[in-house]
Amino acid sequence: MTYRELRPTAALQPWVECYWTRGEDADTREANRILPDGCADLVFDLTREEAFAVGTMTTALVLPPSPGQRFFGVRFRPGRAAAFLRIPLAEITDARVPLRELWRDVPRPDRINCDDIERELLRRLDPERDARVDAAIARIIDSDGAERIEPLARELGISRQHLARQFLHHVGVSPKTFARVMRFRRLVSRAHADADWADVAARHGYYDQSHLIAEFRALAGTTPNAFHFSNP
Repeated sequence: MTYRELRPTAALQPWVECYWTRGEDADTREANRILPDGCADLVFDLTREEAFAVGTMTTALVLPPSPGQRFFGVRFRPGRAAAFLRIPLAEITDARVPLRELWRDVPRPDRINCDDIERELLRRLDPERDARVDAAIARIIDSDGAERIEPLARELGISRQHLARQFLHHVGVSPKTFARVMRFRRLVSRAHADADWADVAARHGYYDQSHLIAEFRALAGTTPNAFHFSNP
């Protein structure tokens, strides 16, 4: 599998984390496991000429081998996709929705490139938003999911219930679930296959090793050792 990431132009960098391309080699035989990351994507299947919006995930997405297929994607920053899709992100959480159901006119996947998608995104961008939600997202990311939600909401001058509603609209999941995903991503980025999982659990804020293993099963769809041995 060949995977590349491309930077958006300055006008879209506050909204788009990256553009990405992926091509499946002819001898690809292994499934690709994509972990939750708090983001939503647009995915253009260049081979089948289809386009999808992929919502924020709360569990791993396992893609079967697809030799010869090519993809172009837009990965939005957490909380930023709703400004382009114009729907509450909770409506597509853990779902893959044909883009034609959300946009009346969809760029042709067989002709998509960075310049075309940039023009399309800028045309559709609705920049109006609540700065308190952006601040909450940033704090949770910066703390690797350790930020406590209720004190954070009070500090930002917003009720926990209103913050939760805004997260469902802009992020697609609750603040607690978003924090859970951020903590898990920190763990995955720092752990390794022969780790002492009891020690890893203690260092990353899990109750014990059983709690950590349960999170792996829920968010990655496998156990820690199986995940790391299959994802070197």
